[in-house]
Amino acid sequence: MVTTTTATGFDTLAYARRLKEAGIDEAQAEAHAEAVRDAIMEGAATKADIVRLEAKIATGLAASERRMMLAMVAVAGAAVALIKPLP
Repeated sequence: MVTTTTATGFDTLAYARRLKEAGIDEAQAEAHAEAVRDAIMEGAATKADIVRLEAKIATGLAASERRMMLAMVAVAGAAVALIKPLP
């Protein structure tokens, strides 16, 4: 018997029951519910996928922050050079 709810909130048991109430035999209703669940889960991200994405975002942010800091140092250096009295 199908009894799971996927991470996406798809209740396969309720789906199979609804099909059975509409006249579909139990085996076909359960097979259909499992096929729909599998199709939904095929496109779902796993926790590992999310961890990898978070790591990529953190790495990208760190690199972006380094570039921003270098740009700020360059601007500050240019400002000091312009403000410095001429000899």
